[in-house]
Parts: sequence; structure tokens; C-alpha cells
Amino acid sequence: MLSVVALACLALTGGPAYAADGGRVLTKSDVVTIKVVSQPDMDTTSRVELDGTVQFPYVGRIKAAGLTEDGLARAIERRLAARQIVNDPHVLVEIANFGSEVSVQGEVGAPGLYTIDRTTTLAQILARAGGLKDSGSAVVVQRGGPNGKIVRRYDGKDILSGKINGDHILVENNDEIYVELVPFYYVYGYVGKTGEFPLERPLTVQQAIAIAGGLAPLGTDWRLKIKRKAADGQTEEVPASLDDEVQPNDTIIVNERLF
Repeated sequence: MLSVVALACLALTGGPAYAADGGRVLTKSDVVTIKVVSQPDMDTTSRVELDGTVQFPYVGRIKAAGLTEDGLARAIERRLAARQIVNDPHVLVEIANFGSEVSVQGEVGAPGLYTIDRTTTLAQILARAGGLKDSGSAVVVQRGGPNGKIVRRYDGKDILSGKINGDHILVENNDEIYVELVPFYYVYGYVGKTGEFPLERPLTVQQAIAIAGGLAPLGTDWRLKIKRKAADGQTEEVPASLDDEVQPNDTIIVNERLF
């Protein structure tokens, strides 16, 4: 039987857990090799199915998920002995491939699927995926739940600075982690510096102009315009005020003062 500590760990993380003796608790989709000492014809490689069982010759399906490797070995030994298939059986079970995986996609150094064979944090899995390409990226974690997907969103800068402790956020089997591309906005016309700027936090038009070096000597904050993509995909030019919120891909146009 699993210890109370191991059961608690499994319940809290939903991913790899360990028993008090250090043995890893088997989960769905793990692949195990099963050997019976002195019975090479019984050597088997089996996957833990979605119902938590593995198939083993002569004993059929047997519960595996929630047991350690040694726990499964003892369970198979009891079945073999009870059915008098092998006298005094000695079974060895070893994990061949771990079934717990996390998908990391988007703006990281090495997107892909990552096996988690131990308790793993968000900070650790992002590091394994090559880290964030841009500290301003948002990190989105999607997790399946009984009532649909649960989505959590974290600011990449907060994780890197320690404001949000990524070492305290555990990832689980089948989590989908997506690091979003940092959105940009553009400022053109009579400002100190025209061009592209990262939209790393909510900004007003006034703040965006200040980041672009403020108004040039001939610039005015009257008759401001924003080029923005509409819902139908068409780009439209609309009047703007200093208090308007900047949206991703906005182009702010600062006009020349009339006198």
C-alpha cells in the first residue's frame, strides 16, 4: 500500500509521485518491463492503460497505476502464486518509459514535449525548454479539469524577477504550456523616436507617446489618429485621445501642429 505522504503527493500534483521508500508511483501511459526470475519466457513489456491496468501473461490485467514498481511486482507475485503458475515467484518491474508529459510551445528556446519523471515546477520546465525568448512574454498554462480546461496566465517578467515564484507552481501530466509572442504597437509622426515598441503592460496613448520620446518640437497631441485592425480584418483609421488604451498592433499617428 502507498503511504499517506505518497497518496497526498499524488492528489496534490496529479503528476509523478513517490512513496516513502523513494519508489516512483506508476501513472497512466507509463511503460514497464516485467521479468520473472528464472522464467525468461514470461518477460513482458506493457503499457499502463487508461484504466490503470497492465497486461501480464497468465494473470491477465492487473492494477498498476498508483503502485510503485515494487508494489506491482509483489501484486504479480501473489497472482502467480495463487494460480500456482510459478512456485515461489520473484518478479522484477522497471519503468522503461515515463508516461507523464508536458507540452511547452511558443516563444521558448526549444519547444516540444517534455517527460516529467519527478515533481516538476513551472520554472524548471521552462528552463528545460530553453527559457523565454522574451521576458515580456505571457506564460499560459492549460490543464484539463472535470468541467473543462483550466487556464492560468502568468507574466514572464514576474516569473523571471521572482515576483511570482515559478518554483512554487507545479506542472502536471498533460499540461499545455504556451509562451505567447510579445505584442507590439507602433508610433509614427512627430515624436522623438518613431518605430515599433513592445506592449508589455496596459498603456494609454499618452504613455505610448512618452515611451516614444514624447512630442517632437512640431508635434501636437491634438488630432491624434490610430490605425487599428477591425473585427472584419480591415484596417481602419480612428480618432484617438490621450486616455485611450493602446491595443496590440495599433499604429499611433502624431500629426504636425498647425501653428
